Amino acid sequence: MFSPAMINAKSHINDLQAEATANRLAKQAKDSGSRSGRIAGALSSVRSILTNPAEGPMPLPKLSDYPYRS
Repeated sequence: MFSPAMINAKSHINDLQAEATANRLAKQAKDSGSRSGRIAGALSSVRSILTNPAEGPMPLPKLSDYPYRS
């Protein structure tokens, strides 16, 4: 026999699985958008590369700040 708690838990698990499936299908539909969306995304990334200034390399930490100097 199944207790009411087991029935409620199984129902909740089924609801969560159905929601996850719906979210996956929605994400696939959104990602497989139209071709113009992909072209617009590519153009905006190229535009951001050309307009943003290039940053220099990240500075390295100095060994004088290292706690265990020998």
